[in-house]
Amino acid sequence: MSNLDYLPASYGGLLTWLLNFITYLSQKEVFVRLGLDETRILALSSEINTYRNACVLADGPNAGKADRLDRKEKAESISKTIRHYVNVSLRYNENMTDEDRVMLGLTVPDTTNTPEGDTEEFPEIEVDTAIIRRLKCKFLNREHRIAKPPHVHGVELRSGFIPDGEKPSLTQLLNSSFSTRSTITMDFTDEDRGKRYGLCARYENNTGGKGPFGPIVTVFIP
Repeated sequence: MSNLDYLPASYGGLLTWLLNFITYLSQKEVFVRLGLDETRILALSSEINTYRNACVLADGPNAGKADRLDRKEKAESISKTIRHYVNVSLRYNENMTDEDRVMLGLTVPDTTNTPEGDTEEFPEIEVDTAIIRRLKCKFLNREHRIAKPPHVHGVELRSGFIPDGEKPSLTQLLNSSFSTRSTITMDFTDEDRGKRYGLCARYENNTGGKGPFGPIVTVFIP
């Protein structure tokens, strides 16, 4: 849970964050203004309640190893769900305000006025598949020999599964992640192993200026 630091690392902290997040998002004025799907919000609320119940059992006086393992698995599942939802529905939502981000417990973007980076540059992606069910993506700018050239704030990574027999395209890369670090780590399930996965990245600076997407890199989930 370390890539996106708006999610607390502890089980109790995560539960508190999730309850605050869903309480604010479930207000009709909020989800209507943001153009969000109420059905999807109800599904999020249900998964959060499932995690809350797992926490109650794991913290109970008769809790055993199975209860603690169940809590761990549900924490990982709801964290993955929330990150995906934030990336797809909230991160680039034009109706989101900084007040919304604060109330939801999300990071408020740095609006410091910085010079535009070179919009013609894009990061190359090196993918480490040494650990099963995990992809570790490292970004590198060959010209500058560093992860990010001057004035670049971070990297947007688009990713997604590539159906068998289809040519990779950006329209297939439905997942979006953003990081100011030089790497992004993604975890998968046993059911995902052997599937083809596409990755494509671009630079972004503090003022929202975006460079072009680089080539799509494809790998098989180890």
